[in-house]
Amino acid sequence: MKESNIIFPTIVEQFLKNGIMILNEDEEYTVQKFLEQAYLEQPCNEEVVYALIKLYNAKQAFEEAKEVGQAFLMMDGYNKSILGELSATYLAVNEMDTYFSLVKQHLEKEAQLNDFETSGMQAESNVIPFPKKIKPRRSITNFFEWGTSEQLEFLQQARFHDVEPYLESFTLFLKDATTSPFVKSMVFELLQEKKVDQSFLVKKIGMEEQVNPSDIPLLGDDTFIKELIEKLVCRWEHSNPSLLEQLQVIVQQHLFLMYPFQFPKTDTKLWSEAYSKWLSQMYGEFWRDNPDINQQELTEAIQFIEKIEQAQQNYLL
Repeated sequence: MKESNIIFPTIVEQFLKNGIMILNEDEEYTVQKFLEQAYLEQPCNEEVVYALIKLYNAKQAFEEAKEVGQAFLMMDGYNKSILGELSATYLAVNEMDTYFSLVKQHLEKEAQLNDFETSGMQAESNVIPFPKKIKPRRSITNFFEWGTSEQLEFLQQARFHDVEPYLESFTLFLKDATTSPFVKSMVFELLQEKKVDQSFLVKKIGMEEQVNPSDIPLLGDDTFIKELIEKLVCRWEHSNPSLLEQLQVIVQQHLFLMYPFQFPKTDTKLWSEAYSKWLSQMYGEFWRDNPDINQQELTEAIQFIEKIEQAQQNYLL
């Protein structure tokens, strides 16, 4: 049930197109007030629910995003766009297992509904129905054709299977520059988990490289990531804990989107400075450059961060 069509104000349309960074504080309040009121009036409106979850994600209000998303799914069933935006929510709070369960439940619910509707049509036509055919499991050869939520649900199930039959399709998926970099990260993690020892050509976010899953550390074990987070914590834990919380979420999201690629330079002090300056200036805060940091390298690092952020806005499901 989509409920009645809704016309979004221009400021809401601008947010949906360009993200929260284009809004000042008053505009952000206006967008949130409008969407929350629209949600109260039409809690099953797909466009409203999607926009509100997107806003909550942008504001790091992940519990509110989960609450709205889960309520919609319970009332209205399966919607790819909303499930896709919810994937960003669950990724941010490290609860992808819960997300996979939601995807699986609602795919099954949709399949049962389709079966029921088919049976009802047969009964109404007064035609003696043939025995219902058992639907075969989807072939991995159709992996490219599925929506992101279906791809993620398949990858979750694949953890319990031998991945050897899937390698040919995964190889094609990883080297296709047009496919979701987020899903590519999930594929690569699966290959690592299964200890696959062969090289794959990976293309994502303008980067390209032959990578062997057995040669790359897991994200949780990467010393560079741990050192970068430690530097951010030391810098902001006491002076600006709210900024620190946002920085940690953004860095983790960027690293996962890039995976298995890494930053072009390995100086964690440089990246700590770059992320801190980038986010601080985004909020209009005064910034004083550190003279110990090479300013040309800092500029290039911030440009790289902006590139990854734009890719996340474009591709995150």
